[in-house]
Amino acid sequence: MLSNIRIVLVQTFHSGNIGAAARAMKTMGLTDLVLVNPRQFPDPEASRLAAGAEDLVEGARVVGSLAGVP
Repeated sequence: MLSNIRIVLVQTFHSGNIGAAARAMKTMGLTDLVLVNPRQFPDPEASRLAAGAEDLVEGARVVGSLAGVP
């Protein structure tokens, strides 16, 4: 059932929020992260705040608009 859940962050301004979201996702068993037009990505701050969920940050899909999210 968790594989049916997708987390979508839209126009993330602070890249640390990407890492924090990935960390929260990991603790809940979620794996599908999509970034819509992030301000800066990849960014070391996102990986630093992921703290154990770097794999989710590295595997995040980046799209230009919500239309790109299946």
